[in-house]
Amino acid sequence: MTDMIRAENISLAELSGATSFRMTGGEMIILLTPKDEVNVSLTKLLIGLEKPHSGKVFLFGSDTATLSERELHERRRRIGVAYGSGGLVSNLKAWENLTLPLYYHQHLNHDDIETRGVAVLDRLGYTGTLMALPGHLTISQKKIIGVARAMLIAPDVILYESPVSGLNQEEKNNYLKIATEFHREKPDRVSIFITSNRDVALSLPEAVVVNLTKGQIS
Repeated sequence: MTDMIRAENISLAELSGATSFRMTGGEMIILLTPKDEVNVSLTKLLIGLEKPHSGKVFLFGSDTATLSERELHERRRRIGVAYGSGGLVSNLKAWENLTLPLYYHQHLNHDDIETRGVAVLDRLGYTGTLMALPGHLTISQKKIIGVARAMLIAPDVILYESPVSGLNQEEKNNYLKIATEFHREKPDRVSIFITSNRDVALSLPEAVVVNLTKGQIS
Protein backbone atom coordinates (compact mmCIF):
# COMPACT_ATOMS: atom_id res chain seq x y z
CA MET A 1 0.00 0.00 0.00
CA THR A 2 1.31 3.47 -0.89
CA ASP A 3 2.17 5.63 2.09
CA MET A 4 -0.16 8.58 2.58
CA ILE A 5 2.69 10.57 4.12
CA ARG A 6 6.31 9.54 4.53
CA ALA A 7 9.17 11.48 6.09
CA GLU A 8 12.78 10.49 5.49
CA ASN A 9 15.44 11.90 7.82
CA ILE A 10 13.68 15.22 8.19
CA SER A 11 14.86 17.90 10.58
CA LEU A 12 13.58 21.20 11.84
CA ALA A 13 15.49 23.82 13.77
CA GLU A 14 13.48 23.09 16.94
CA LEU A 15 14.01 19.30 16.86
CA SER A 16 16.95 17.52 18.43
CA GLY A 17 17.76 15.36 15.41
CA ALA A 18 16.59 13.85 12.15
CA THR A 19 13.68 11.43 12.17
CA SER A 20 11.76 9.20 9.78
CA PHE A 21 8.21 7.89 9.87
CA ARG A 22 5.51 6.68 7.51
CA MET A 23 1.73 6.68 7.55
CA THR A 24 -0.37 4.21 5.58
CA GLY A 25 -4.13 3.98 5.22
CA GLY A 26 -6.12 3.39 8.38
CA GLU A 27 -3.43 4.49 10.82
CA MET A 28 -3.78 6.86 13.74
CA ILE A 29 -0.49 8.51 14.64
CA ILE A 30 0.69 10.93 17.32
CA LEU A 31 3.71 13.05 16.48
CA LEU A 32 4.96 13.98 19.95
CA THR A 33 6.97 17.20 19.81
CA PRO A 34 9.10 18.93 22.45
CA LYS A 35 6.95 22.10 22.49
CA ASP A 36 3.87 23.59 20.83
CA GLU A 37 5.94 26.06 18.82
CA VAL A 38 7.15 23.12 16.69
CA ASN A 39 3.66 21.98 15.78
CA VAL A 40 2.75 24.69 13.28
CA SER A 41 6.01 24.26 11.35
CA LEU A 42 5.66 20.49 11.32
CA THR A 43 2.09 20.72 10.06
CA LYS A 44 3.17 23.01 7.22
CA LEU A 45 6.05 20.69 6.41
CA LEU A 46 3.80 17.63 6.09
CA ILE A 47 1.42 19.35 3.66
CA GLY A 48 4.17 20.90 1.57
CA LEU A 49 3.89 24.50 2.71
CA GLU A 50 7.37 24.41 4.23
CA LYS A 51 10.49 22.44 3.40
CA PRO A 52 12.57 20.52 5.95
CA HIS A 53 16.08 21.71 6.71
CA SER A 54 17.15 18.27 5.53
CA GLY A 55 15.51 15.08 4.37
CA LYS A 56 12.38 14.55 2.29
CA VAL A 57 8.62 14.51 2.72
CA PHE A 58 6.46 12.37 0.46
CA LEU A 59 2.77 13.16 0.05
CA PHE A 60 0.68 10.35 -1.48
CA GLY A 61 3.83 8.83 -2.89
CA SER A 62 5.44 11.98 -4.32
CA ASP A 63 8.33 14.05 -3.00
CA THR A 64 6.81 17.44 -2.13
CA ALA A 65 10.00 19.20 -3.27
CA THR A 66 9.45 17.96 -6.82
CA LEU A 67 5.77 18.83 -7.13
CA SER A 68 4.39 21.91 -8.87
CA GLU A 69 2.01 24.22 -7.01
CA ARG A 70 -0.89 22.72 -8.94
CA GLU A 71 0.14 19.19 -8.02
CA LEU A 72 0.55 20.15 -4.38
CA HIS A 73 -2.86 21.83 -4.40
CA GLU A 74 -4.51 18.69 -5.77
CA ARG A 75 -2.98 16.60 -3.00
CA ARG A 76 -3.93 19.08 -0.31
CA ARG A 77 -7.56 18.75 -1.34
CA ARG A 78 -7.41 15.26 0.17
CA ILE A 79 -6.16 16.63 3.49
CA GLY A 80 -8.07 18.31 6.29
CA VAL A 81 -6.15 20.43 8.79
CA ALA A 82 -7.52 21.42 12.20
CA TYR A 83 -5.20 24.13 13.48
CA GLY A 84 -4.53 24.69 17.16
CA SER A 85 -5.80 28.27 17.01
CA GLY A 86 -8.73 27.28 14.80
CA GLY A 87 -7.02 28.72 11.74
CA LEU A 88 -9.96 31.00 11.02
CA VAL A 89 -9.88 33.97 8.66
CA SER A 90 -10.25 36.99 10.93
CA ASN A 91 -12.59 39.03 8.70
CA LEU A 92 -14.97 36.14 7.96
CA LYS A 93 -17.79 35.12 10.27
CA ALA A 94 -17.75 31.69 11.89
CA TRP A 95 -20.24 30.26 9.39
CA GLU A 96 -18.30 31.69 6.45
CA ASN A 97 -15.08 30.16 7.78
CA LEU A 98 -16.79 26.81 8.15
CA THR A 99 -18.31 26.60 4.68
CA LEU A 100 -15.60 28.30 2.63
CA PRO A 101 -13.94 25.03 1.45
CA LEU A 102 -17.27 23.64 0.30
CA TYR A 103 -17.96 26.64 -1.90
CA TYR A 104 -14.44 26.50 -3.38
CA HIS A 105 -13.90 22.79 -3.82
CA GLN A 106 -17.09 20.74 -3.56
CA HIS A 107 -19.36 22.44 -6.14
CA LEU A 108 -22.43 22.02 -3.94
CA ASN A 109 -25.51 24.21 -3.99
CA HIS A 110 -26.35 26.54 -1.11
CA ASP A 111 -28.95 24.24 0.49
CA ASP A 112 -26.61 21.23 0.48
CA ILE A 113 -23.82 23.28 2.04
CA GLU A 114 -26.13 24.59 4.75
CA THR A 115 -27.38 21.09 5.54
CA ARG A 116 -23.88 19.67 5.81
CA GLY A 117 -22.59 22.62 7.82
CA VAL A 118 -25.39 22.47 10.39
CA ALA A 119 -25.05 18.69 10.70
CA VAL A 120 -21.34 18.77 11.50
CA LEU A 121 -21.77 21.57 14.04
CA ASP A 122 -24.55 19.63 15.76
CA ARG A 123 -22.30 16.61 15.90
CA LEU A 124 -19.50 18.61 17.50
CA GLY A 125 -21.84 20.30 19.97
CA TYR A 126 -21.14 23.85 18.85
CA THR A 127 -23.15 26.33 20.93
CA GLY A 128 -21.65 29.65 19.83
CA THR A 129 -23.09 32.14 17.41
CA LEU A 130 -22.45 31.51 13.72
CA MET A 131 -22.50 35.17 12.72
CA ALA A 132 -19.67 36.30 14.98
CA LEU A 133 -16.18 37.14 13.79
CA PRO A 134 -13.40 34.91 15.22
CA GLY A 135 -12.25 37.68 17.55
CA HIS A 136 -15.50 37.25 19.51
CA LEU A 137 -15.21 33.46 19.89
CA THR A 138 -13.57 31.47 22.68
CA ILE A 139 -10.59 29.25 21.84
CA SER A 140 -12.85 26.20 22.19
CA GLN A 141 -15.37 27.65 19.72
CA LYS A 142 -12.60 28.52 17.26
CA LYS A 143 -11.19 25.01 17.47
CA ILE A 144 -14.63 23.45 16.91
CA ILE A 145 -15.19 25.53 13.79
CA GLY A 146 -11.71 24.58 12.58
CA VAL A 147 -12.28 20.85 13.18
CA ALA A 148 -15.72 21.01 11.58
CA ARG A 149 -14.25 22.69 8.49
CA ALA A 150 -11.59 19.98 8.20
CA MET A 151 -14.16 17.20 8.55
CA LEU A 152 -16.60 18.67 6.03
CA ILE A 153 -14.40 17.77 3.07
CA ALA A 154 -14.30 14.09 4.13
CA PRO A 155 -10.48 13.98 3.87
CA ASP A 156 -8.29 10.94 3.36
CA VAL A 157 -5.82 12.47 5.81
CA ILE A 158 -6.67 14.75 8.71
CA LEU A 159 -4.06 16.58 10.80
CA TYR A 160 -4.86 17.89 14.27
CA GLU A 161 -2.28 20.53 15.21
CA SER A 162 -2.04 21.16 18.99
CA PRO A 163 -5.47 19.51 19.36
CA VAL A 164 -6.05 19.99 23.08
CA SER A 165 -4.20 23.24 23.77
CA GLY A 166 -6.39 25.80 25.52
CA LEU A 167 -9.16 23.32 26.36
CA ASN A 168 -10.44 22.19 29.74
CA GLN A 169 -10.54 18.47 30.54
CA GLU A 170 -14.14 17.95 29.40
CA GLU A 171 -13.44 19.76 26.13
CA LYS A 172 -10.26 17.72 25.60
CA ASN A 173 -12.11 14.44 26.12
CA ASN A 174 -14.87 15.45 23.73
CA TYR A 175 -12.42 16.65 21.07
CA LEU A 176 -10.45 13.40 21.07
CA LYS A 177 -13.61 11.27 21.21
CA ILE A 178 -14.98 12.97 18.09
CA ALA A 179 -11.63 12.69 16.32
CA THR A 180 -11.51 8.96 17.07
CA GLU A 181 -15.05 8.43 15.78
CA PHE A 182 -14.26 10.39 12.63
CA HIS A 183 -11.13 8.31 12.05
CA ARG A 184 -13.12 5.07 12.16
CA GLU A 185 -15.74 6.23 9.67
CA LYS A 186 -13.39 5.76 6.71
CA PRO A 187 -11.31 2.54 6.77
CA ASP A 188 -8.28 4.00 4.99
CA ARG A 189 -8.27 7.39 6.70
CA VAL A 190 -5.04 8.56 8.33
CA SER A 191 -5.39 10.70 11.47
CA ILE A 192 -2.33 12.62 12.66
CA PHE A 193 -2.16 14.36 16.03
CA ILE A 194 0.75 16.81 16.29
CA THR A 195 1.16 17.71 19.94
CA SER A 196 3.57 18.28 22.79
CA ASN A 197 0.98 17.03 25.29
CA ARG A 198 1.85 13.49 26.37
CA ASP A 199 -1.63 12.94 27.80
CA VAL A 200 -2.98 12.74 24.25
CA ALA A 201 -1.26 9.37 23.89
CA LEU A 202 -3.02 8.10 27.01
CA SER A 203 -6.38 9.13 25.55
CA LEU A 204 -5.65 7.49 22.18
CA PRO A 205 -4.26 4.04 23.06
CA GLU A 206 -4.72 2.71 19.51
CA ALA A 207 -2.40 5.37 18.08
CA VAL A 208 1.26 4.86 17.18
CA VAL A 209 3.43 7.43 18.95
CA VAL A 210 6.36 8.93 17.06
CA ASN A 211 8.53 10.65 19.64
CA LEU A 212 10.17 13.57 17.88
CA THR A 213 11.93 14.62 21.04
CA LYS A 214 14.19 11.59 20.55
CA GLY A 215 13.92 11.00 16.82
CA GLN A 216 12.46 7.54 17.24
CA ILE A 217 9.22 5.60 17.44
CA SER A 218 8.37 4.87 21.05
